Amino acid sequence: MEITKDRVIKICQIGAGLIGRERIKATISLLESGRNIKLCAVHDPYLKDKPDVLRKHDLHFADSIEEVFSFEPDWIFISTPHDVAAKLAKLALSKGYNVLLEKPMGRNIQEAEAIASCQIRKDQLYVGCNYRFYDGIAAALRDMDKKLFGNIVSVNMTLGHGGNPKDRTSWKLDPEKAGGGVLIDPGIHLMDLCKCLFTGKIQVKKVLTWSGFWNTGIEEEAHVLMQSGKSIINLQLSVVRWQSTFRIEINGDEGYGIIEGRGRSYGRQRYLRGRKWGWLSGGRQKDTEELVVQTEGDDVFRKEIEALLYGSPKDLIRPCPGLDALTSMKLLEECRENIRSP
Repeated sequence: MEITKDRVIKICQIGAGLIGRERIKATISLLESGRNIKLCAVHDPYLKDKPDVLRKHDLHFADSIEEVFSFEPDWIFISTPHDVAAKLAKLALSKGYNVLLEKPMGRNIQEAEAIASCQIRKDQLYVGCNYRFYDGIAAALRDMDKKLFGNIVSVNMTLGHGGNPKDRTSWKLDPEKAGGGVLIDPGIHLMDLCKCLFTGKIQVKKVLTWSGFWNTGIEEEAHVLMQSGKSIINLQLSVVRWQSTFRIEINGDEGYGIIEGRGRSYGRQRYLRGRKWGWLSGGRQKDTEELVVQTEGDDVFRKEIEALLYGSPKDLIRPCPGLDALTSMKLLEECRENIRSP
């Protein structure tokens, strides 16, 4: 979307739950930094009381989606449960609004394609796959672009939620509302990163899933084996790990990169880079590794929104367009078709 320098960019936020509040805070942070934007209204029919962030900043709470449209916003950010988000996205897109839709792009490939078909112009839809904007991941993507690791042998990604006893009643464990289990959420984040790491076609080789703790009808752990060219891709996803875990290993024939943590209960993010046979220069291999990035990872929403509103299509790290998100949803569908239960 082309923005003139001095024009105010009007934004409306739909959904003020956990992620919606993060979007609101990030938008306010950009406004306070001097960006020429305005958060016109927030709409969430499921909230009985205004969240603290709305009261603190005296934000307007819209009573309906029609009231949201009445502000004629430049962007509508949608951060609602998956079963609600698809309908809202289709409505907003069909009316010509630019949309940032929280991941995933629908609960299945049929919903994703239906959402995509509602666009009336190019680049109208973006999807909030914001792992791209973690400093450590962004640095690793730049290193991959420079071919710093040589030919990629394998990429291993692990994402496990520690969880909470209250999760049993959460919509995220409801197969109808969430659209599935760990393959779709948080799995779609890692599938998006696979798309960023590899330009070639990604083929699904084998998917094993496990369930039996929460017993809500979703897959609670999944191990996915894929391949792009000669490179092996290994994903491990879980909501029964008990210890919040995030780790990415990029292994090449010239070196490697390791990313651990993504903030909060996962610990601060650290990106380490290592050379092949670094130990030959003396000492242990581990001692030759370079700490490239260390961050709390609490600014990814702000970075994603700023790139959405002011970034260039030529930027290496940019928000996820609808076309990329649709590709990831097709990969998710292929994973589902290859599920084998142990």
